[in-house]
Amino acid sequence: MTYWKDSFLVGVPKIDDQHKKLIAAIDELMAACTKGQGRDKIDKTLNFVIAYTKEHFADEERLQAERNYPGMIAHKRLHTQFLSTVKALEAEYEQTGPTVTLVGKLNKSLIDWLIHHIANEDSKVGEHIKNH
Repeated sequence: MTYWKDSFLVGVPKIDDQHKKLIAAIDELMAACTKGQGRDKIDKTLNFVIAYTKEHFADEERLQAERNYPGMIAHKRLHTQFLSTVKALEAEYEQTGPTVTLVGKLNKSLIDWLIHHIANEDSKVGEHIKNH
């Protein structure tokens, strides 16, 4: 099963490549979950998401600043909110370890982010960058 859809393309190759990596990580975790191995993959997935958000958000925000994206402040606020979610998941992992509940929360957070942020918000950024 793959969550990738061409509708997620924003038209900025670097950003699209990074989004594909995130979706591959989601796919890997979901595949592990279908085999009852989600708890075994949570550490790898969580570490990936922590590193990914730092790099990806910095790249995206730099591109927005370079192109004077009018929604830059609001977009950065969304990034900050998601980083808070990731930090909360990391703290829970450190407290409880790889529980089934945590796997579910991580899956839900990543899929919600994928569906709402990439499909809706990042597409606006991509359109602006392509046109400016």
